[in-house]
Amino acid sequence: MNFSSISRRVRACLMASVAGLAMVASAHAAIDVSPVPVTNKASALPKGWNKNAAFTEIFVRSYQDSNGDGIGDFKGLTSRLDYLQKMGVTGIWLMPIGPSQDHDHGYAQNDYRAIDPQYGTMADFDEFLAEAHKRGIGVIIDYVINHSGSGNAIFLDAAKSKSSAYRDWYIFADSNPGWYDEKMRGVSGAYWTDPWKPVKDGEGLYYGVFDTTMPDWNLRNPKVLAYLKDSMRFWLNKGVDGFRLDAVTMLLEDGKASYFNNPGNAALVMDLRKAMDEYDNRYLICEASEGREMYLDACSAFAYGVQQHLIAGIKNGVVAPEVITLLQDPKLDIAPLALQSHDSYVGDRLINQFGVNGGANYRVAAAISILVSATPFAYYGEEIGMSNGGIHNDPGLRSPMSWTGDTKTAGFTTGKPYRDVAINVAGVNVAAQENDPDSLLAYYTSLYKVRQAHPVIATGAFKLLSKAGDPYLAFSRTDKKDQAVVIANVSTEPQTVTIDAKGAYQYALGGQGAVTPSAGKLSVTVAPKATVVLTAGSAPRK
Repeated sequence: MNFSSISRRVRACLMASVAGLAMVASAHAAIDVSPVPVTNKASALPKGWNKNAAFTEIFVRSYQDSNGDGIGDFKGLTSRLDYLQKMGVTGIWLMPIGPSQDHDHGYAQNDYRAIDPQYGTMADFDEFLAEAHKRGIGVIIDYVINHSGSGNAIFLDAAKSKSSAYRDWYIFADSNPGWYDEKMRGVSGAYWTDPWKPVKDGEGLYYGVFDTTMPDWNLRNPKVLAYLKDSMRFWLNKGVDGFRLDAVTMLLEDGKASYFNNPGNAALVMDLRKAMDEYDNRYLICEASEGREMYLDACSAFAYGVQQHLIAGIKNGVVAPEVITLLQDPKLDIAPLALQSHDSYVGDRLINQFGVNGGANYRVAAAISILVSATPFAYYGEEIGMSNGGIHNDPGLRSPMSWTGDTKTAGFTTGKPYRDVAINVAGVNVAAQENDPDSLLAYYTSLYKVRQAHPVIATGAFKLLSKAGDPYLAFSRTDKKDQAVVIANVSTEPQTVTIDAKGAYQYALGGQGAVTPSAGKLSVTVAPKATVVLTAGSAPRK
């Protein structure tokens, strides 16, 4: 992969407001590195929710505005929880929610223990969390550990002087050590610009691999790790259900020789995992643009890269070998096959990838992603076929949610949206689909609901029934009470699939009635670009 997660910060930060490194801290919080003890270990959710939750990734800034200022907030998000519950979502991943130097995407974190004032108050967040839990929805938050924002009070103090008590919390040098290799620019996560930046109104150079506004923490300093773990406890004590760790591939860097997926990264992630595991029933997932295998002992990790092969294979009517390789991995259940995210390196909005006439391909891709993953992840608006805001870049992927067909506001705000709405909002929106049984929204809902009715689809023992190049993807999941067989026809012709079976199976998705095997074999014909789920065993969960 040529761009990795580095490119998203560069493009996003170029689009965001960049405040530079002026040593003016009046707008930022005072330094708070106080220890945070464990005070609330209990989980508000049923035991094991983190083994089969169906997640949606949400950008608060773009989801729902409650006060007309054109920026999404927690009151707005809370008002949409019924929509998510009705669809069958049982987990929410929030992009960063704290004050940030970028004033947009949030990955330049200026305060690890606060809410961005544009999103509301801490009380608004607490209310949102409580209301999500009432609906059986877990909430994980983005946690940025490679770097802070350049407006973070700790960095402002550290940059002022070599004598600062926080100088060794970041990575400084008196002169440029020459880590930058221009030949590696943009290759496998390499630097897009020289990572050593001159301190303005201070002393020396600081290391910021992603951007000027994102100085790297010195993660070899035990005090920094202690602070990051204490800040995790701050949110866990509030009842947050886990974290998505950002950019774990870039935690430790040792110049040209080891700037990406440093061998020490996994141990750092494990250290954070142990801190989280002081609490009950929590979930941890890592963003590893490449080399996810390094981190799977400590966290789940998105199977980024495989989704591109899945989509290409579906367009060609075959199952790609890279998909089969993922499904043969014994750690499949902690490697979700997400189709898209807020990052352009993962891919464009799905409707832009499949095209306006690619609805059948879109649906079969969604079915495979949601049914094959123990903890599937979708991106807000994916469930309706929402497009980008007119360009495929990070900001373009983060347009306000399309609630209505209003081409000015998308039903997102009563004011002027802070960013352009999706280009297909007039015809593709929640209002147009929520009462249509044939809509994409209804199809996503059916996928989530069949998972809820048959937990075996997520938690049963996995058996692959296809091989690379097949025109269909088939697999089974089995536990002591139930069995589910999933068959997704990726081709443009009907496919008849025969499997070993005993007793009658019922259609749970994509058909009706019973299917009875003959001589120990069950033959099922699946329509082009369609997916069926058959179950045998206990009655479905109501």
